Amino acid sequence: MATFFHYVLFILALVATMELAAEAGVCTRQIGACAPSCSDICASKYPNGGKGACQGDSCVCFYECGTEKRCNVGLGRCSAQCSDACCAAKCAQQGSLSEGFCDRLGYNFLCQCSYDCS
Repeated sequence: MATFFHYVLFILALVATMELAAEAGVCTRQIGACAPSCSDICASKYPNGGKGACQGDSCVCFYECGTEKRCNVGLGRCSAQCSDACCAAKCAQQGSLSEGFCDRLGYNFLCQCSYDCS
C-alpha cells in the first residue's frame, strides 16, 4: 500500500512540474560550436536556470523567457548580402509572431530577432 501511495505522489509531482514548465515558456539561443562545456557556458550566460545542449555541431542554450513572454536573440551580422529582408526570414524560423530587423549598434550591424514564447 505504501508503494502505491508513493507512486501516486510521484505521478502528481511529475504532472505539476510539467504544468509549471509549460507555463514558463522557453527561449533558445545558438551560441556557437558544440563543446563539452556547452551546458556550463549556458548556465553562466543565463544564471536563472539556463541549460545547454549540443544540437548537431552547435551549442544551444534554453532559458526561461520571463514575464514579457518574448524572446530577444541575436542572429548574427547584417550585411549587404543579408539586410532587413534576410534577417526577417532568419527570424521567421523561430515561429509565428516573430520580428527580425537589422540594428546598428556602434560599428556593429546586427540581426535582432524578437519572438513569442508563450
